[in-house]
Amino acid sequence: MATGRKYKWNGAPARVAVAGLLLATVAACGDDNETNETGGTITMATWSATQSLDPVQVAGTGNSGGAELAALYDTIMRYDPASGAFEPQTAESLTPNDDFTQWTLTLRSGITFSDGAPYDSAAVVANMQRHTEARSNASSLVAPITDYATPDDLTVVFTLAFPWNNFPFALAGTPGMVVNPAAVAAQGDAFGTNPQGAGAGPFVFDEFRPDESLTLTRNPDYWGGDVPLDGVRFIHAGDGPQTYEAFRAGSVDLAFLRDAGAIADAEADGAEGIRVQYSANDTLIMNNGFPITCQEGEPAPRCEGQPDGTELESTAPTADKRVRQAVAAAIDLETLKQRVYGGAGFMSSALISEESRWYDGVEGPAYDIERARDLVEQAKADGWDGRIRVSCHTGLPTWGTAVQGMLEAAGMQVDLTDQQEIAANTSAVIVRKDFDLACFGSSISDAEPFFALNRDFNSTYVTTGGGNFSGYVNPSVDEAIAAGRAAGSEAEVKAAISTIARAYAEDVPFLALTAQPEVVLISDEVGDVLQSVNTVVLLGRATRG
Repeated sequence: MATGRKYKWNGAPARVAVAGLLLATVAACGDDNETNETGGTITMATWSATQSLDPVQVAGTGNSGGAELAALYDTIMRYDPASGAFEPQTAESLTPNDDFTQWTLTLRSGITFSDGAPYDSAAVVANMQRHTEARSNASSLVAPITDYATPDDLTVVFTLAFPWNNFPFALAGTPGMVVNPAAVAAQGDAFGTNPQGAGAGPFVFDEFRPDESLTLTRNPDYWGGDVPLDGVRFIHAGDGPQTYEAFRAGSVDLAFLRDAGAIADAEADGAEGIRVQYSANDTLIMNNGFPITCQEGEPAPRCEGQPDGTELESTAPTADKRVRQAVAAAIDLETLKQRVYGGAGFMSSALISEESRWYDGVEGPAYDIERARDLVEQAKADGWDGRIRVSCHTGLPTWGTAVQGMLEAAGMQVDLTDQQEIAANTSAVIVRKDFDLACFGSSISDAEPFFALNRDFNSTYVTTGGGNFSGYVNPSVDEAIAAGRAAGSEAEVKAAISTIARAYAEDVPFLALTAQPEVVLISDEVGDVLQSVNTVVLLGRATRG
């Protein structure tokens, strides 16, 4: 299973595991870590500064803590982009029934957490239930599970509310990063910054400085055999150009990039690494009318003096579809490409980009400034004052001012909150739900498009939490999500995705801006890095030298 020392700049085309096509039963292969190179440490520059090491508190994707969490906790499954199939990690096997409504997980025997506690079926179930209870970013992945059966310490039988042909995706992502329940109980609120004894991954916790660095050391009892590296260190080096400059200077060994200009520079310089194409990677999310729940007087000023739990109706002008359509018509992607992405952006307003294997000719909203002005005037005639709030972060440092200028050209008055830390901007959308427009992302992957589509469009999450951060509700889209997850052929999957793409183009719950790839640059000194879902890299077999 080792990848060797060469890395494909362009990853192999991903394939969804549709019934009858790819996935039947997946079983573990033995430990084949054949490398003789041991010792040394590597440093990885991440896209965002990790705020927590608790999988229920972070997204756990490649651009948001995924490599860090996988190094500590490992994953139950792993996606292999070369084969387009899912392979076991801590699992021995994962087997579906005939209609994909029940999956049986068998864990490898003998795995323990780093404090010696058993890595067993009870821990797996407790981990999944934590995501549900916390309404985590990954709770949409475990929401379909209606029943957990644990016939023995190594077996979990998952019963789903509906057929899901790609359920292994959930166990390759954040829900599959199993934490030690005893460590969670012992640490309490401190667990996210001090997860001592909590993981079964190739590395154990050493030191965490939120917003600065995370240091991990080799796990001497790793189930996968001897870990070649002495340790790994994760840092946030700044924005895309700063991160690439750190890689080029040799101060980091791996570098995660989403910045189009930095990726173009790396490609021109002949840098090597892993590249994954996404649809709707950068987006302009719009508040479709999410109600606000007050907590400790926030969001102010509307919640000042209100008891905790008070629900207030949204005052976002983007609850009006005409305003959302006006925003979309006012955004000139070519101008954004030049001003935000240095002329190197992979721009697309389509929900599913032309580069995707699921593209079916459905285009996104088009730039039309006259239409934008007309829609603005219609909304103003019905009482809107024309004011709109725009929120963005340091990851896209010129995005806010560029969008502000375009919206004002369409007749809107923009209140801009710009240059925030990424976490603050994300909190405004996900936690506080106090926004009109915000720079955001969707990242729809070919490996499992319905992860992002379900998370971003499923109307049940408007009330239950865990997704649909725009507050969009469309029953036909809900039906298409269900049909795609139960599909028995690629044609059926494509038809379901096309239904969602057409609804998106008309209703504009958010606006896709880029089909931006994500890249993990890997220095010539580092070998045997494995890739999984959501641009997460696994470092348990990595070598240096």
